[in-house]
Amino acid sequence: MIAVADPPTKVPDKVHALPDHISPTAAKDYLGCSLRFFFGRVLAIPQATSPALHLGKCVHAALQHYHLAVWRGGDASPEAVTQAYEDIFMTMERDEGPVSWKDEKARNKAHADGLRVVAAYLDSPGVLKESPKAVEVFLREEIDGLSVPLTGAIDLVRQDLVPVDFKTSASKPDPATAAFDHELQLVCYQLMIEKATGKTPPALDLLFLVKTKTPQVIPVSIAPADEHRKQRAVKMLETAVQGIAEERFHPQPGMHCSWCSFRNECGKWKGDAA
Repeated sequence: MIAVADPPTKVPDKVHALPDHISPTAAKDYLGCSLRFFFGRVLAIPQATSPALHLGKCVHAALQHYHLAVWRGGDASPEAVTQAYEDIFMTMERDEGPVSWKDEKARNKAHADGLRVVAAYLDSPGVLKESPKAVEVFLREEIDGLSVPLTGAIDLVRQDLVPVDFKTSASKPDPATAAFDHELQLVCYQLMIEKATGKTPPALDLLFLVKTKTPQVIPVSIAPADEHRKQRAVKMLETAVQGIAEERFHPQPGMHCSWCSFRNECGKWKGDAA
């Protein structure tokens, strides 16, 4: 009798759960370094807030106060905006800290820098005067070619549907580099606005608040994306979605490693996410 081996048992494929949604910020984080994404967004390892992040949040909150006041007929005076900044600086430091200040002098300088850039925006030609379409609007839209909803919070949407994203910066940006660096975010805003309204915004805008000795307010505007740029953005988003779902988290060394707060955890990586 000839012995016949039992057929091999097929191991079922692992079921991968898609994330609930994807945002341009999450996708950029994942594509920049998937292991850093894992430590920060999956494991949610606590870390001190950087001074730059804290300052950026406080400036955004002050500008949000101003834009909401313009929109809803509230107090948009410089005094009211300054008070909003003062309140949020202390509140965020208390509730979302600790902030990794080098010392009290560094804290005081950051506080003053924020006041100066907010004042510079209020005095700039680019300051919002007319009522906006929306302020800090959160959108969640189904996008063709993307397996999960696309989400995002847009700092400001002007009446003509132009999305505006505010960036705090320590140095004057190169417009072409800035446009390229933030292309994914801006095109995602366009995709969501088009889905929500059926209209294409005439431009996609960045407004840099530069913390130089004399603060500068530098606008960077790019044309709305054509089909190629939109499809490129969707492919980048979907790459992140599938990588997250399949738990593909690994080191991606680069210049960002020098300021990454997860270097110790990264050094212990053994070839898997755990």
